[in-house]
Amino acid sequence: MARTCEGPSAAGDPSRSGIDRANASFNAASAYNRLASANAANTLCPTKAACSQRALNLLDQSLASQQDSQISLTGTAEQIAANKSFMLRRTLARSRALQGVAQSGVSDATCGTPSACLTDAAALLSSISVNIPPGDEAPETARLGCEVLDTRWRINRDLGREREYLYVEDLRRLVTSCPSFAASASDQLAAIAFDRAERVKEALASADPAPSVEAALGAITDYRDALRTDRFKLPANRGMGAIYQALSRRDPSGTRTYLENAVKAYGDAAMLSASTPTAEHAADLEHLGVSLLALASVTGTPGSEARTTLAERAAATLQDAVDLAPTPARYARLGEAYDKTGQCTLAIPAYNSALPGLMGTEKVSAVLALSAAYDACGQPDLALQALNQANSAGAVSAEVRYEIGRKEFDKGNFGAALSALRAAEAGLNGPQAADANYMMSVAETITRPSGWQQSALAHAERAVSLNARTWEYNRQACLATILKAGNSVKNGSSLARCPDTGTPEANLLRGMYFLKQAQSMDVSAYNLASQTQWRSVLRAAETAFTRGQEALTDAPEREKFARFDDLQTDVDISARLKQGLTVIQRCNREITLGPQDPAWNDLNAFYGHYGVLKCS
Repeated sequence: MARTCEGPSAAGDPSRSGIDRANASFNAASAYNRLASANAANTLCPTKAACSQRALNLLDQSLASQQDSQISLTGTAEQIAANKSFMLRRTLARSRALQGVAQSGVSDATCGTPSACLTDAAALLSSISVNIPPGDEAPETARLGCEVLDTRWRINRDLGREREYLYVEDLRRLVTSCPSFAASASDQLAAIAFDRAERVKEALASADPAPSVEAALGAITDYRDALRTDRFKLPANRGMGAIYQALSRRDPSGTRTYLENAVKAYGDAAMLSASTPTAEHAADLEHLGVSLLALASVTGTPGSEARTTLAERAAATLQDAVDLAPTPARYARLGEAYDKTGQCTLAIPAYNSALPGLMGTEKVSAVLALSAAYDACGQPDLALQALNQANSAGAVSAEVRYEIGRKEFDKGNFGAALSALRAAEAGLNGPQAADANYMMSVAETITRPSGWQQSALAHAERAVSLNARTWEYNRQACLATILKAGNSVKNGSSLARCPDTGTPEANLLRGMYFLKQAQSMDVSAYNLASQTQWRSVLRAAETAFTRGQEALTDAPEREKFARFDDLQTDVDISARLKQGLTVIQRCNREITLGPQDPAWNDLNAFYGHYGVLKCS
């Protein structure tokens, strides 16, 4: 047909009228467009590009033979309709030819670059107002209108995503008005919605700044639109699960709701993927298990039935994932789930299975979790052993070394604790850094390495600066100040390190500070002022001890004893306050007390340890 219509007896016959030649050229062009769309070898044009270009040339000839402005729009209604239909079909054919040329990517097309060809094609159809009557009333008009919509959306799609609002509207009209195009248009709308949601999901994971919460919720809507098409049900559920997970971390106000939705989405994905390859189904089960774990952590209270039930579901789901396709990460998450259910005996082998395949921070987290699981099972020696083995094997991190130091400290191995904590200190922040400095200060006062007084004080002060609300840190800073002594104690400028909180213990510490200050003073039998100052400091100590005894009268039970870690014992505050007053009496020579007396050893064990038993 193409060869006949363009041949010398049709479009190429100069004796024919312009109308006839225009029709013949149009018919030939339509045939070449069909050849191009078939994308199959033929004898008329060697390539798709050649077919499209030939169609475009023939349409140029058709227009040259009869312009649209030369076509009559008068006469009977049938004639007018036929002429309008011809103009529309020729415009449509030209747009298809331009699109075919653009898609072929040829560089010498008559319409220019691919982008220019597509722009021309879109411009031809953009002004057309498509009216699609019911198919049973005007089937040809309806068919032609649907073809215009179908071609126009494809051309705008090829021009780029910025025209999405245009081609989505045409696709929606195809769904509602063109039954023969509805299925493919619906599928395309689902694909557009899915791709739009996928871009948001990827941006949530990598973009800086990440999309807003509103944009993420918009992506959820797009995924739900994609769910209407079977081929997107599985990936759309996976995508919704991922976005809900991301939202649970970014928007704390809705964490539980987001996680509930993540569980629903990943649960649907896991059901849909049950017949897919094992690795894919295992991945969906893993995501479901992780979502259940996260939901458990914000549901109920620790140990509650609601939280335990979710954790048990998570453990069962992750166990299924491991059984299908074990990976180190899945074993680690399974261990976490068993931890949450209180099943430390199952968590331990899961973590041990995970460790050989993990690297970096994931390995460190698993090591710490394994150690905690051993502790939960009442095996502290294995907990420490796991940390030491990991540290020796290269899983070196400040957190692991901190845990080693903390456990050695709790066991009373202060030299080992000091070594581990010194190695960890530079990599710690926040509460761990404060606690490490506290433990180092205590360990130094016990092991007393070279320069320990200054180091113990520095570490104690660092602990207080990081967390002044923890009284143990303040106590250690006060004791380290007393042990260090020096000019700051002699002149009283460091008294703030022993804060006056009004508790019996705080008064005990301040009294000890004043005793140390009195001991540090230069007192001369020939200098009345020095003696007067010395006695005033002793009176300050006496006042502190007395106030401590008064505070004990109404003090709660927890304030009557205090654990002094550097002494590794609980201190009876009442007894030590009373002994403080005894020390003052001795200094004032009101009583005589020495190593020969039965009470001396106990007095010396406390006040002598801190160097405040001497009077001057």
